[in-house]
Amino acid sequence: MAKDKPRRLNRKQSGVRYAPSPATNKTAARVTQTWGLRFAAGFIISCIGLYAAIQVLPSSFTQPLNEHIARSLGLVLSSLGVSDITTVNDIVSDGKFSVKIIPECTPLFSAGLFLCFIIFHPATVGQKAAGLLAGLPALYLGNLGRLIITFMVSRHNQWLFDVIHVYLGQVFSICMIFMTCILWLKWTGKEESNESLPAKVANFLARFALISGCLFLMWVRVHPEYIRFLDRFMHFGFSLFGHHFNSARQTSVYYETFSIVTFASLVLAVRSTPWKTRVKQLAAGFGFLFLTHLFHRIDNFLVVLFNYTAAIPVDLTLLLIGQYLLPVLFLIYSIRMPRQDLCGPVKKSHDQPVAGRGG
Repeated sequence: MAKDKPRRLNRKQSGVRYAPSPATNKTAARVTQTWGLRFAAGFIISCIGLYAAIQVLPSSFTQPLNEHIARSLGLVLSSLGVSDITTVNDIVSDGKFSVKIIPECTPLFSAGLFLCFIIFHPATVGQKAAGLLAGLPALYLGNLGRLIITFMVSRHNQWLFDVIHVYLGQVFSICMIFMTCILWLKWTGKEESNESLPAKVANFLARFALISGCLFLMWVRVHPEYIRFLDRFMHFGFSLFGHHFNSARQTSVYYETFSIVTFASLVLAVRSTPWKTRVKQLAAGFGFLFLTHLFHRIDNFLVVLFNYTAAIPVDLTLLLIGQYLLPVLFLIYSIRMPRQDLCGPVKKSHDQPVAGRGG
């Protein structure tokens, strides 16, 4: 009787899992790094260019969007039973309380950031089109919901307007952008397909909301001293050129400084990052934000004292970078860091084949 020839088993039948060789892993890592650098460069340059272009364009460019958002807000408030709602151009009023819609009240900057993210991230044309068709309306509705909450709360207690407006404008906008990007990445397969991802994101957002809420309440009381600290630098710089003046503070809440709360909350909410690394990240982020806030204060006084307006587009672009681009870049960096994610370290993989029960 002839001997049976040995039957070749496939991977599933043998129960052995094969891992890529170290050389294959290195090649994949180089390709991933190249794509990452291209994406980061394109995303950053395009986003900064878009924000700068919006600032240098005349107000007539954004005015139609402001008026559209005002009409939409007035229509929704009327449908919710708010009486005596009137909309005139970009102003919405109920007779006692009114708000003026400006570009920061529209989804223009968050949608622009998401647009740049989608365009430069590696994906098919169909995936990018689907992401824009789903993501842009989501950001639009999220922004409209933010305005509705702000108006409804403020009309009953106008003291809360600054607090609600600043918190939702800073923290909620970043959460909306982050969620939209993550959901698109998961749908395109560029993010882990683990079933626990929604739970991880939910836990991260819960930590972020808790930390940001606590830091926000603290910063509301502390940030006037931060402004005085900035003014000391400004006064010293102007005194070198023989200019001495008193800086009168005319507002109780400085919206632009709350980007510090958003960035700090994100850094503290990512549990997998070692504390030594977090300190470096906070130092780098705070240093950039401090310089943008200092430049903003200097620009304000250049306008008041010398009617110098040429630096305004640069000033506002830097503030937008600190408010939107910097937090999103940090989140992308945190997600893409090897062997870590938003919630904890990833288990190490082994290059050795592992035998299963069928072997």
